[in-house]
Amino acid sequence: MNQTELTRVALFPIPGVVAFPGTIVPLHVFEPRYRSMINESVQANRMIAVCHTRKVIRPAPKQNDITVALNSNQATYQPCGTFSAGYCEILEVLDDGRLHVSIEMVKRLTLVDEVQTLPYRIVDARELIDQDVGEAHAALQVSVNNRLINIVGGQNPALARMLQQQEWQNQSAAKFSFRIFQFLKFDPDLMQELLEMQNIGERLKLIDQLLSEPG
Repeated sequence: MNQTELTRVALFPIPGVVAFPGTIVPLHVFEPRYRSMINESVQANRMIAVCHTRKVIRPAPKQNDITVALNSNQATYQPCGTFSAGYCEILEVLDDGRLHVSIEMVKRLTLVDEVQTLPYRIVDARELIDQDVGEAHAALQVSVNNRLINIVGGQNPALARMLQQQEWQNQSAAKFSFRIFQFLKFDPDLMQELLEMQNIGERLKLIDQLLSEPG
């Protein structure tokens, strides 16, 4: 991909949610501005990015104005600058307008510029590319996969069987290091750190270490 090429996405900041390429994020969307974001993005065939947030302490607004309130809310929880984005499918529209949706993440992006702030953010972002693509990481991939199988085997035999299938085991280390987060969750800040890593080997080493720790 040309490093100067930008992707325009709608940004859905959700505290504690870190999404990875190759995973599917189900969401229950109830806030009106984000319902609008979903509907308008689907109509425009625009990708939606879901990102973790960092809390920022700001003084409360002094005037009772919806614009100020929206700005205050968006300023209080600032979106992380690296996130994943994909195309949204609306699964169900409830009688009161709430939505059940599914977003299949296809790209990992880094924010470059905000082009719209209200009522929801639209940003230009650049794809974040791993720097060690093509290097051999097979041993680490096998180790991580085996550790996960050992952890889930007793509680979820069906998942353990899926993790042993050739189709799963034969995928590239790069895809594996992201797709594993369809089944694996750590502390959100730690997952954000993993998402931002641009080295597949380092990402797999950290996952392997975390899975090897007791408890």
